[in-house]
Amino acid sequence: MKKKIKVSTPTSSGACAIVVLFHPDAAFGCRLQKILTQFSSVILVDNTPNGAALTNLPSSVKVLRNDRNLGIAAALNQGVDLAIEKGHEWVATFDQDSEILPGYLEDVISISARRTPTPVLVGCNYLHDGDTKVAHRVPHQATDAWVRQTLITSGTFMPTYFAREIGGFREDYFIDSVDHEFCLRAHRHGAEILMTVQPFMRHRMGNAGTNLFGLTLSLQHQATRRYYLARNTILTIRQYSTAYPFWATRQIFRLIGEGFSILFIESDKTSKICAFTRGLWHGLIGRSGPLEKI
Repeated sequence: MKKKIKVSTPTSSGACAIVVLFHPDAAFGCRLQKILTQFSSVILVDNTPNGAALTNLPSSVKVLRNDRNLGIAAALNQGVDLAIEKGHEWVATFDQDSEILPGYLEDVISISARRTPTPVLVGCNYLHDGDTKVAHRVPHQATDAWVRQTLITSGTFMPTYFAREIGGFREDYFIDSVDHEFCLRAHRHGAEILMTVQPFMRHRMGNAGTNLFGLTLSLQHQATRRYYLARNTILTIRQYSTAYPFWATRQIFRLIGEGFSILFIESDKTSKICAFTRGLWHGLIGRSGPLEKI
């Protein structure tokens, strides 16, 4: 366990939202407006290659345009750095297709404030897009939040200086497992990892998915995503399995499930299996970075 880093108490005025964009759909503007009802400052990091300029945005929204896909981790680090530059001590990170629900900011601030100066990452429970079912079953004893080992990026509230102090998000992962690795590393540095009892977001887990023995499996991802999922999961297991054996075991079973999903359910099986097995191999030998550079 690393030495704990103390953090400030969050406030609504000191909080900022970061949204990473990659070919956002036409409905993103509506989702952005819902974020703006709770946050006075929003940072959009646009990874869309040669994407069209975002127009008619209020002054409270700052856009960082990369004009190429730098990956989710690099974009998040850019957002955190700008938030710190603008004086924000806490940020919430969101995917472009996540819809924030009323009460989110108030709840995550309340949960975080009761733990400071101990650093804390607070993710929010959520509803699957188009469904009324809550994504995560709440333990009976939980009141406002409960302990998790990892969280998804979207809907996570965190202290900016702490995120930077522990090294930010791993850019060599590019995409996939960036959130899992960050949470495990944050916990090693003394952070509590919590999730809200109430769902405060509607969220789409990539493409259509299914649940197998409590593990959420993605379906119909492209071959490239299959590569990153396999590689980065193995990389994270190699680094954290000793400290977090239960989490690592679940991830191994998830990878087995993903492999069966490709073989028996999905289309384009040959290219996905090749990408998946290559990702497993690269994870085992410790390769990382964007796929085109490997």
